[in-house]
Amino acid sequence: MDRTAALCYIAVQTAPVPLAGIALNGLGSGDRTIRQFVYISTAPSLPEGDVDAIVETAVRNNATNGITGFLLYNGRNFFQMIEGGQAELIVLMNRLAQDRRHHGMVRLYDKAVEDRACPEWHMRRLRLVDDLDQRRDNLRQGLRDALDPEIRQMVTNFATLN
Repeated sequence: MDRTAALCYIAVQTAPVPLAGIALNGLGSGDRTIRQFVYISTAPSLPEGDVDAIVETAVRNNATNGITGFLLYNGRNFFQMIEGGQAELIVLMNRLAQDRRHHGMVRLYDKAVEDRACPEWHMRRLRLVDDLDQRRDNLRQGLRDALDPEIRQMVTNFATLN
């Protein structure tokens, strides 16, 4: 992928930064580094059926493109962690940035990692239940042990604020 043709830029930092586009972050397109990327976005009043359809499509497309991760939706916002090759994530993030079902994408986390935290989840939806204690228990049981503690804390914070 030509860096000048990329729509966005991913900086290696953890501070929330609005997404305007994504580029290769100084790495060559042949680089096979695994990256984990977390973002939030706003999608008020999206019907449950639409969210389920998004997950079904993601499972199918991500399996083809070597991307894994999970998604939470609280009725107003998405929280998503995706992981895969940097070039594949760039293509996906550019596509997501153009999706009109949500807006206001903000990067929370972008890091190169040795191993995937969710290697068998091409996309898994982690559902948020109404009871806060039950929600915490479900997330504690549902999140992978290999997940970076920083991401785990972001998920907990997102789920608690709902």
